[in-house]
Amino acid sequence: MKSRLFLSAARVALLLSVPPAGKAQSPAAPLAPVPPEIFTLSDPGLEVTVWAQSPLLRNPTNIDIDSDGCIWVAEGVNYRMHFNRQPEGDRIMVLQDTDGDGKADKSWPFVQEKFLRAPLGVAVIGNKVVVSMAPDLVVYTDLDGDKRFDSAKGDTREVLLTGFFGRNHDHSLHSVTAGPDGKWYFSAGNCGAEFTDKSGKTFRIGSKQNVSWWPKDPDRPDGDPNKVAGLKSDDDRVYVGGFIARMNPDGTHVEILAHNLRNSYENCVTSFGDIFASDNDDQPACRVFGVLEGGNYGFASANGSRAWQADRRPGQDVKTATWRQEDPGVAPAGDIYGGGAPTGCVFYENGALGARHEGTLLVCEAALNTIFGYKPQPHGAGWKLERFSFLTTNQDGKIIGTDSTGGNRTAKADDTKTLFRPSDIAVGPDGALYISDWLDPRTGGHADMDDSVSGTIYR
Repeated sequence: MKSRLFLSAARVALLLSVPPAGKAQSPAAPLAPVPPEIFTLSDPGLEVTVWAQSPLLRNPTNIDIDSDGCIWVAEGVNYRMHFNRQPEGDRIMVLQDTDGDGKADKSWPFVQEKFLRAPLGVAVIGNKVVVSMAPDLVVYTDLDGDKRFDSAKGDTREVLLTGFFGRNHDHSLHSVTAGPDGKWYFSAGNCGAEFTDKSGKTFRIGSKQNVSWWPKDPDRPDGDPNKVAGLKSDDDRVYVGGFIARMNPDGTHVEILAHNLRNSYENCVTSFGDIFASDNDDQPACRVFGVLEGGNYGFASANGSRAWQADRRPGQDVKTATWRQEDPGVAPAGDIYGGGAPTGCVFYENGALGARHEGTLLVCEAALNTIFGYKPQPHGAGWKLERFSFLTTNQDGKIIGTDSTGGNRTAKADDTKTLFRPSDIAVGPDGALYISDWLDPRTGGHADMDDSVSGTIYR
């Protein structure tokens, strides 16, 4: 479940390709998998191996692991311009290693429905399977625990919250994480939202983000964050851009913990309740940070109407100006490392890998083909975050297929080390680290170029 931390004596699983269903075009030949031997680890005592590969799963956007060691995968086959590549809709898949040989050998869909178009989050919390698919946060209840959704057997589907803008958009609703306080934590990008929690409190969170995309749904038109920008929420506060929130599992008492982010893909909560996350800016200043509850994180102006360039003062460097670090009331930005595409994260603390790895924050960086590591230490109003490369396929830092490099190019054999696009990281009940890999020559720009919908899960 997402309340655990994720790290392991690294093994690997590769996603290749599964043919799209229905009338969609046939998939291309799969990309060559990223070979485990090209991974470089900060700890030479760890090993990377393949745990699963296509056709067991496709295009993983997010993963979670249940108490039985099964890995649940949110698939993004119908991603953006390819929204009808699989007409039956995307799937939440369950993968299992039935013979204990360290590799998945069985998979099946927990649920597949047309509504699902590249869902960005899956969390397994008891018998609840929580799927993040803007505009809705959907909770499936698996009454008999067979890991298959079947309404005929009494399984239920509930839209817990609705009103998140950006359908099939990277900057929309992201995954849920369970905290040690029993509450659920989630994040959303700067597509914004206007939603009402189960206590009857409405939140209006706007920005200047353009959320228009296809397909248009005449029955459920997408919201416009520009129309709610600057409006107060029912808690009498004005929230801007991306945000991180906390709520009770029944959807009551939502609290906005941090706002004015760009696109925080996932957050992780430690056993002491500390929250860590990453944030993706337009190329110059991606960051990893510890959450100061109630913090304004400085992406846009206070009313959400202006980008950092409009307010940059003479003498300010890009990092300072991007996150408004000299503006009053703005929280510390954390580790600002430049261009990139940070995705899933986890905090490792179960000790299975030994004392060296206890208290390690791990953050996926898809553009840099790397998993960052940190040993967070309290520092002033925030955290001291000294970055190191925990795992990478790209030791020389060659960057290909990203927003900062213009990106759209086809994969070539000698680019293998830059095909590793980690989307999420999770810790299994065995204490091992599992990493999902989107496996694509492109990241960012709302694009995918791998028509084979290949992917990977490493252990």
